[in-house]
Amino acid sequence: MDKATTGAVLGTILGLAAGVGGMIAFAPRDDGRLEEMEYKVATVDADLKKLQDERDELRRSLEKANRDIESSRQLAETAGDLMDEKGKHEARARELEAELKALKETTGEERRQNEARIKRLEKVLADNGITEHLSDEEIAARISKLEVEFNTAFGGKNKKNAMESLWAIQALGPRSYDKAIELWRKLAEDFGLNPWGEGPKELGMTMQDYVSLISEWGLVEKGLTDPNVPSDFRVASIYGTPWWSSEDPDMRAKLLGEILLTGSGYEVEAAIDALGDINSATATRYLVDYLARNRDNPKARKLCINELVAKNTPDAWAGIEDAAQHDKDEDVRKHAQTAIDGNNVTVAGIRITFVDANSQGALAGIKLGDILTHYNAVRVKTIADINTAKAQVAEGESVKVIVRRGADDLTLTLGPGMIGINGVAVTPKE
Repeated sequence: MDKATTGAVLGTILGLAAGVGGMIAFAPRDDGRLEEMEYKVATVDADLKKLQDERDELRRSLEKANRDIESSRQLAETAGDLMDEKGKHEARARELEAELKALKETTGEERRQNEARIKRLEKVLADNGITEHLSDEEIAARISKLEVEFNTAFGGKNKKNAMESLWAIQALGPRSYDKAIELWRKLAEDFGLNPWGEGPKELGMTMQDYVSLISEWGLVEKGLTDPNVPSDFRVASIYGTPWWSSEDPDMRAKLLGEILLTGSGYEVEAAIDALGDINSATATRYLVDYLARNRDNPKARKLCINELVAKNTPDAWAGIEDAAQHDKDEDVRKHAQTAIDGNNVTVAGIRITFVDANSQGALAGIKLGDILTHYNAVRVKTIADINTAKAQVAEGESVKVIVRRGADDLTLTLGPGMIGINGVAVTPKE
């Protein structure tokens, strides 16, 4: 309803109301007619109220229509803006499509270049033993592949390939070490673990092969520090520690020293032997400390004295002298005193500090404290001299050696095979 129609309706209503009012004001009084007129007035009032409500409703409808018109106008403007934006996005999409097409045309060559770069980088990382960039899944996949290669080589008695597979697994880093220990045992048992060196040797394992099975220093550290590794692997790690000359000697001595002071059984004896082979003041300190503190293993203390004699430093001799005076075991005290007495040498040579009970040296009669001076008529003053002279002897031949024992020179006969001795170079005091 427009404004003109609304005005006409209102005018009619107001005219009716005026006419009724005039009739009431000027009509003669008649009670019956008065009631009738009052009824009509009330009816007119009700109609008026209804019309006013309709008018208000019409006004509200008009206002809503106006709002809808305004909303439509705004929507139209927004639609126009969106159309503009759509046009811009479509234009950008066409640009990106063109760029993608251009990239696709050159991606093949770039992909080949990137793959070549990745392969070169992976080789550099592998050559330097860097595996941190590999995910756990990648490490596991490589271990699985190498384990298959190992088992194939082991089953086929191919020592070379089995060892190379084991080395490759170790090179994958700490995440591969548990598997490396598991496979190490297979080769170690073929060489012989119990008794050591007396295995079936179906792969032709030699001692040199055995000592080279552990090819990563990180795996040696695990063997020295992880309480969960098997004892036989820990012993192998102990004996292997002196060979890692590229690693700090004090650090290696500390790792062995902790085993010496806290370990038990054969691991302690192995640690003493290994500390004797590390040229470090730290190694000497641990040996002296063990000799003074241990009260339960006389055999190990005697071994410790032998290694301290080989160290031949003031600290080492101070430890030996303390044991000669204060060790609770009489045999240990005597052993220490014998070492002290033998320190005043009268001839240059190699003072014997170790003799393997099952070796050719023991069978020939070489004893601790002897000073070996000649090997096969060659004058020797160091272990290296003995090795050089031994290389000139034909395999299977016996040789004569001369040792100084006390004031006497004794000639002994060494049979073919491992001599089984160790010692330290000594010279007479001036």
